[in-house]
Amino acid sequence: MKKTFFLLSFVVLLFAAIQTAEAQISLGIGSGSRVYTFQEGNAPAMPGAAPTISIEFEANFRLSRVFGVSVGADLAGVAGYHFMNDKSKNLGDIYLEAPVRAKLYIPLGSKVDLYIFGGPVASVNLISGDFHTTQITDNYKANPNLRRFDVMLGGGVGVEIIRHIRATVGYDHGLINRDGTPGRNVHTGALKVAAYYMF
Repeated sequence: MKKTFFLLSFVVLLFAAIQTAEAQISLGIGSGSRVYTFQEGNAPAMPGAAPTISIEFEANFRLSRVFGVSVGADLAGVAGYHFMNDKSKNLGDIYLEAPVRAKLYIPLGSKVDLYIFGGPVASVNLISGDFHTTQITDNYKANPNLRRFDVMLGGGVGVEIIRHIRATVGYDHGLINRDGTPGRNVHTGALKVAAYYMF
C-alpha cells in the first residue's frame, strides 16, 4: 500500500511540475502483450503472454534537435494469461506505470523525426485476479508473497510526424521477482505498439 501511495504521489507531483515547465503533452493508446515468465525451483521456465490495452499520458521535453526526455503515466489492462497452463485460471491485471525515457532523434526531414528511446519504468499492479467460471480470486489474498511493485527497463523506436502524430514500438523487462515465495520466480515484460496525438 505504501508503494502504491508513493507511485501515485510521484505522478501527481510530476503533473504539477509539468505545469511550470515547457513541455509538449501527448495522449495515446497502446496495444500489445504482457509477458509472464513463471519458474518453480529448478524446473524449466514457463513463459506466456496476454493481450494488453493501455491509455497513456506523456510530457515530452525536447532539449535539442537530437535529444530529449519524457515522463509519463500509463494505465494498462491485461487479460487472459493462464499460470502454469491452468486453463481454468484467466488472469486479469491492471497496472499503473510511470516511464522515464531518454530520446535520441534522427531527423528524416523538416516534418519527420525517427527516434530511439530507453529508460526505466516504475510499475505498480493495482488489481490482480483470476477469473474462473463461477468466481473471482484476488491473487493478493490467495498469495500473500505476491509483490505489487516492479521496476522495468527497456526501450524501442518511434517516429514523429509534423510534431503532432507519434507512433512507437518498444519492450520493457521487469527486473524484480514478483513472487516472494521461496524457490519461485515470476517476472513480467511488456511489448507494446502505441499511437499518440501531441498537443
